[in-house]
Amino acid sequence: MHYLYVVIGGGIGASLRYFSSQFVNSSINVKFPLATLFVNCFGALLIGFLVNIFDLFSMNVKWRLFLITGFLGGYTTFSTYSLETAQCFINGNIKRALVNILLNNVLCVLFVFLGMWLNKIIIAK
Repeated sequence: MHYLYVVIGGGIGASLRYFSSQFVNSSINVKFPLATLFVNCFGALLIGFLVNIFDLFSMNVKWRLFLITGFLGGYTTFSTYSLETAQCFINGNIKRALVNILLNNVLCVLFVFLGMWLNKIIIAK
C-alpha cells in the first residue's frame, strides 16, 4: 500500500514541475535553462527542510514516502542527489561526496549523448 503514496506524490510533483517550468519560462526570456535550475534548487531546498522535519518529529513513513520519494521524486530527482551528497559531506565522507558529484554530473551527461547516439544508429537511420 505504501507505493500508492509514492505514486500520488510523484504525480503531483511531476505536474508541479511542469507548471513551475512553464511559469519561469514564460516570465523570463533567457537562453539559459533557468526553469530547470529553479526547479532543482527549489527541490533541494524542500528536501533539506523536510528531511530535518522528519528527523525532528519522527513523522509517519507514509508522509516521507509521499513528500520525499513521491512528490520530490516527481518534481526533481536532483533533490535526492543533492541530499545524498550533502549527507556524505556532513558525515565526513568528502571523497565519496566528490565522487558522487563527479559521477552524477559527468556520467549522466555522457549517458544522454549515448542515448542520442543509440537513437541515431537504431531508430533514425
